[in-house]
Amino acid sequence: MFFSMGSYAEYRWVKDTLYVPLRSGKGNQFRILDPGLKTGTRLSYIETVEEGGDTWARVKTADGVEGWVRGQYLIDQPTAAQKLTQALSKLKKIEAKNQDYKSQLNDTNKSSGQLATDLTDAKQQIKQLTQEFTDLKQVSGDAINLHKNHQTLMQNHQLLQTELDVLKADNQRLKDNSNQTFFLYGVGAVIVGVLLTLLIPKLRGRKRYSEWG
Repeated sequence: MFFSMGSYAEYRWVKDTLYVPLRSGKGNQFRILDPGLKTGTRLSYIETVEEGGDTWARVKTADGVEGWVRGQYLIDQPTAAQKLTQALSKLKKIEAKNQDYKSQLNDTNKSSGQLATDLTDAKQQIKQLTQEFTDLKQVSGDAINLHKNHQTLMQNHQLLQTELDVLKADNQRLKDNSNQTFFLYGVGAVIVGVLLTLLIPKLRGRKRYSEWG
């Protein structure tokens, strides 16, 4: 008799058979514990035993019922139908993820497009602000130049005003000097006139005396 122990971590699946009975012992004479193990039922595998030329596997159902099933009805991996179902389930999940990725990609493309538009607008605004700054610098430069020119003109005006005041003062002094000169000339003329008035009669008297002599 061949006997081998398995592990509770292993599983076995009922093959593509309609229903497989779960018996209480290793043989058809033992009582059937569950007559309805249908295709694809997963069973916890315990051990395999050779009995009377047949191979029997001791297993446990998901409900905790432990018994024996002919080894020929079990396989160590899910059935083709189960694999197909699992594959379809995985495919649906992959398709769902793919759809999410497409949606995210679409949102990313939209965001990229919006970012590109925003970047273009930002560049345009920077260009406009740069032009405005250049114009402002030009205006500021003109204003500074105007201020400097105004200061120069004010200084020149002040100098001219000072020179004009000096000329006015000199002119006034010249007028005062001229008036004094005219006054002196007048006084001198009067004195000369008085002197002449006094001297002429005397000169005439002397002339007469000379004529008599």
